[in-house]
Amino acid sequence: MDSYLEIAQHVLRASRRPMTALGILEAAYAASIVPRHLFGHTQEKTLQARLSEDILRSAHSAFFRTEPGYFFLYELMTDPAIPVQYKEKFEARRRTRDLHISPFLAVDQDYFAKCDHKLRHDWHEFVRAAETCNAIHYLQHKKDNEAALVVWTFSIVRRGTEVLSYRTGRYRNDTDTFANKRTIGFPGVVNFFDCTLFSDGDYGAKENALGAIIADLDISAIAMHGEKLPEPEPRCTLRVKRDGDQEVLLLVMEWKCPAWFEPTTRRLSLNDPRWLDLRTQNHFNDFEPWTKATLDALCEI
Repeated sequence: MDSYLEIAQHVLRASRRPMTALGILEAAYAASIVPRHLFGHTQEKTLQARLSEDILRSAHSAFFRTEPGYFFLYELMTDPAIPVQYKEKFEARRRTRDLHISPFLAVDQDYFAKCDHKLRHDWHEFVRAAETCNAIHYLQHKKDNEAALVVWTFSIVRRGTEVLSYRTGRYRNDTDTFANKRTIGFPGVVNFFDCTLFSDGDYGAKENALGAIIADLDISAIAMHGEKLPEPEPRCTLRVKRDGDQEVLLLVMEWKCPAWFEPTTRRLSLNDPRWLDLRTQNHFNDFEPWTKATLDALCEI
């Protein structure tokens, strides 16, 4: 065995079940198939990284995930003796969600500063008034104009008086203040391509928000049972910091989830999902900044 990937293939063929990187290495050592040149103190991390990179970068990878941290072989997918649950491919969080496509929708900071409380809570009137003032436009780069705020949607999933929350982990890995904090929102940058003939004057905010929800919650056509998904509705706009001193315009969207929907931990972007009752939730220190701002704003509506 000359490489970590060869070792993993050998062990998984023998075990015929999904295994973690640590489990694969322990089995490899027990079988004495680990060569001396691969010895090291953090081999399980190296193996996991090699497997993850191979799955990501190779269109013909021999491996796939069955759940977060567990790996299996494509070649065993056709084996009738392998349990069906071992053949279910787990897709990692959509990487296209990390690729922010320009032009980006932006609103002038001076305009937002002059808006009253009522206008900030009515997105359609907000953008109509912004159009009248020529205060809403698109930017090629998010830092093109320091006098404008790039518009982000922040979609919350509501079930009665409860909202869905989860831990961010590396969800937004460019913002350290968000890491490992609890959040109630699924963010997305509004761009030119979100706006369609069906956008109803909201500059594609609903399309952007629903796209973020569908991607991060992995809502498939099969899961919908043929139903049409409810549309997210705008609640309010907030001026918040993205990272460092950069500020953005946060458009809080609310999505009332269908009765059949229930989140599971089979989504890499969802760590420790749980429902929070807004009537009793008051431990704000555990939340990331955008969630704190959103909860404060929702209490005022």
